[in-house]
Amino acid sequence: FLFKWDIDRIVEKKSTAAVTPLEADEQEEFAAWLNAKGFVWAHIPNERKATARVMGELARQGVKAGFPDNFIAEPCGGSHGLFIELKRAKKTLSRVSPEQRQWIKALNEKGYAACVCYGAEAAKRTVLEYLGEEKWQPGKSLKKSHRPRW
Repeated sequence: FLFKWDIDRIVEKKSTAAVTPLEADEQEEFAAWLNAKGFVWAHIPNERKATARVMGELARQGVKAGFPDNFIAEPCGGSHGLFIELKRAKKTLSRVSPEQRQWIKALNEKGYAACVCYGAEAAKRTVLEYLGEEKWQPGKSLKKSHRPRW
């Protein structure tokens, strides 16, 4: 049995609590932005949960653990394209796996630009930096004098 003030207090707590968007929500926002800008890009949905049988089939078909979430097919600054591993905006709610770190390193060594971005806004700024439209480095504040690392 709840009194009206108990219900009001519960509703108030829910509405005032700051909620960090899920990775899927960040991905949807980033996807909408990429589409609106007209980029040639793709999301690689390898974060799925499935039965052992299905995971085995996917592995035989070439799905690789840790492969980055997004590929933007825009060659720029000597790179063949940009791979972004998208995580939740709040770093403490996300974890970069050893496989993801290995892929990022390998792709950078092969002539692609690849990085981890925490949140859709960071991913958007990274794309702009990569294209030379904005000087920004993931994890750093905006600086006019900063040259893109690509």
